[in-house]
Amino acid sequence: IFPIDERYPKRHYQFEIAQTAVLHNTLVGLPTGLGKTLIAAVVMYNYYRWFPTGKVVFMAPTLPLVHQQVEACHKIMGIPEEHTAVLTGKIPPATRKRVWAERRAFFCTPETMQKDIDNDRVDPKLVVLVVLDEAHRARGKYAYNKIVQQLDDGGAQFRVL
Repeated sequence: IFPIDERYPKRHYQFEIAQTAVLHNTLVGLPTGLGKTLIAAVVMYNYYRWFPTGKVVFMAPTLPLVHQQVEACHKIMGIPEEHTAVLTGKIPPATRKRVWAERRAFFCTPETMQKDIDNDRVDPKLVVLVVLDEAHRARGKYAYNKIVQQLDDGGAQFRVL
């Protein structure tokens, strides 16, 4: 599903990238302002629909980027707010564990995600999609690398965008 809305005119390249990303792990490299947020929202929404018991996860290195994506998923694609959660290190661990069990779409920093995997607050097998904003940071010991490895080692069958 791709949004047909006059507020978000359909750009052919966005549709093509989203179409590829739902079927294959995809690295999207576009200049600022050309629609990476929309593409991520489209892919997240489709996985949210296709896997009703799965978890879709968006990670970004800063909370402003996390909140930008939450807004896009709610406003552009209509992922229900009651199914989403922004997880930060300020939320108590027991609360995060409960939220992981109850919600389906998650927005967080990689550090929070890594801590939740390390401490068994999320079942890696339930993760069906991981969106890594600012993916160029995924070098060396950056948390993105460890998270993807942990999900893979944990038996998750997931797509990476």
